[in-house]
Amino acid sequence: MSALEIRNLTVSYGDSPVLEDLTLEVPEGSFVSLVGPSGCGKSTLLRTIAGLLTPVNGEIYVFGRPVDGPSPEIGFLFQEDALLPWRTVGENVALGLRFRGVPWAQAAQMVEEWLQRVGLHASRSSYPHELSGGMKKRASLAQVLAAHPRILLMDEPFASLDAIVRNILEADFLDLVREENLTALLVTHDLEEAIALSERVALMSAGPRARIRQVYDVPFPYPRDLIRVRSDPAFGRLLQQIWSDLEEEVLRMGWEVVRH
Repeated sequence: MSALEIRNLTVSYGDSPVLEDLTLEVPEGSFVSLVGPSGCGKSTLLRTIAGLLTPVNGEIYVFGRPVDGPSPEIGFLFQEDALLPWRTVGENVALGLRFRGVPWAQAAQMVEEWLQRVGLHASRSSYPHELSGGMKKRASLAQVLAAHPRILLMDEPFASLDAIVRNILEADFLDLVREENLTALLVTHDLEEAIALSERVALMSAGPRARIRQVYDVPFPYPRDLIRVRSDPAFGRLLQQIWSDLEEEVLRMGWEVVRH
């Protein structure tokens, strides 16, 4: 069964087309990463799936039902942490539950469970300014997952973290996604991150009028060691293939490609 099905989607800002005739299918329980040139509309696609933007044409289906606005089955993890500075970690994690009308006693129990799972139980009374970048990201993740979405959309959620914290958090995050049987769609500019985390990588073409150029299968079964998998020769071959295709799209946009 498809958790997410996008058919011939066209999205514009005013008279300026961003996406045109874009089609993508994401099977239930799968992890797909979305890559492409900067400005091609990756974030626009996520916001349209989430029901925050209205397409000009085309359809989006979530578990067979058309998207006509925000859905409780979809969680969204943004690049910037959506934590209210005047609320504690526990209160922030409870926000989504309270907005959905979950009684406080039940919400408190669910918050405690998720704080344990993301390693923040001891910090439940702390405020966001007292947390490190990695701890803020864990709190944001708990805030989204506590509401039990079935689909998780992510827009560069780990981009601001240093390499060590990022690697640790990615591994913990992938474990949670697999444990919860979530369907995940990740936007990232990091091709290594896309391959390491995903079952498939979808490459968007250059904009405007971007669409899905190609979808690549990632040949590594779960569970994965995210450090060791990067040393596999197949990882390097796939990275080179996606990079070569991405480079063509970047050049189509008239940008100079920096070669290392």
